[in-house]
Amino acid sequence: MLTPNDVRHRKFRTYRSLLYGEVYDAEDVDDFLDSVADTIKVLGKEVLKARKGVAMTVEQMADDDYFAFDAVDQTALKKYLVSPLAYSQYLTGEHSSSPQFEFGKAAHSLILGSGPEVLVKPNLRTKEGKARYAETLKLHEGEDIVWLSPDDVEKVEAMRDMVGDFFTKLDGQPEVAMIAADPDTGLLIKGKADWLPSTPDPDGVLRIRDYKTTVKSPDEFERSCWQYGYHIQAAFYMRLYRLTMPEYKGPLGFEFVVQEKNPPFDWMRYEIQEDSPIITELAEPKINHALQGIRWFRDNTEDPLEAMRAYGLPKYPKDVVFPDWKLLEEEEEIESWR
Repeated sequence: MLTPNDVRHRKFRTYRSLLYGEVYDAEDVDDFLDSVADTIKVLGKEVLKARKGVAMTVEQMADDDYFAFDAVDQTALKKYLVSPLAYSQYLTGEHSSSPQFEFGKAAHSLILGSGPEVLVKPNLRTKEGKARYAETLKLHEGEDIVWLSPDDVEKVEAMRDMVGDFFTKLDGQPEVAMIAADPDTGLLIKGKADWLPSTPDPDGVLRIRDYKTTVKSPDEFERSCWQYGYHIQAAFYMRLYRLTMPEYKGPLGFEFVVQEKNPPFDWMRYEIQEDSPIITELAEPKINHALQGIRWFRDNTEDPLEAMRAYGLPKYPKDVVFPDWKLLEEEEEIESWR
């Protein structure tokens, strides 16, 4: 599908008539774009003005539709914080599925009560297994399916049983996309909440919830939160909620429901409030920095993603510095030997 960005950066070919073999050559296209360049620029500015601060949509959306929507998500934003090169590679590179991704997708589906059907993958090394696989594909044609090994299906079912009805008894909906224009940069931003509440919790705080699986113990999640930038995800989603639900003026929070992938499949809950320094002093400045950087490349380069490839990680020597919690952990271990 041809997008405005394709037109802006001339990433397309056009045909006058496939029937008669007439084509527009490069000069035709250049002349046309030059003739309407000022008009496109004015229209673009008006669109950005119209988008600024305006809620776009809040709706349940299939994964394919969500990922196809051209907007900055929290994963891409965190890639930009690594480097513009990492951001460019993320958007232009190939993304193949993995067993870990499929397992997480299946766990989300069973525990949230929304998503693809989880099926046991037959043994494709046997004639019977191949036939059953083909028959199942035909039966579920056009549907989203996750294939897991028999052992993994048992695992995700045990995980579902351990969490129980925690999510489904809450007011709200699973897998809800929020799409809005960032008021400072005009960039479209998007996020898909695992559970978007319709009412505040009993303590008066409205909490967006995110379900995560881990191979570690859930009581180690705080370190994972820092390592993988989950606090940035929380801040990003709360920003989206404020933009798409401006009528809500009450306190807002974000809760992670973290479950281990191995027996006993125990789980814990971690929450961050909107006014926490982790959000206001750490996450929000990083979000603003990334969005402003992406905006700069779009405004000042002909091909932003290509231009970003020149801005990778710094090549000057850096000191090796351990975080305070790691130093304390190491000191305690060494002290225990004495």
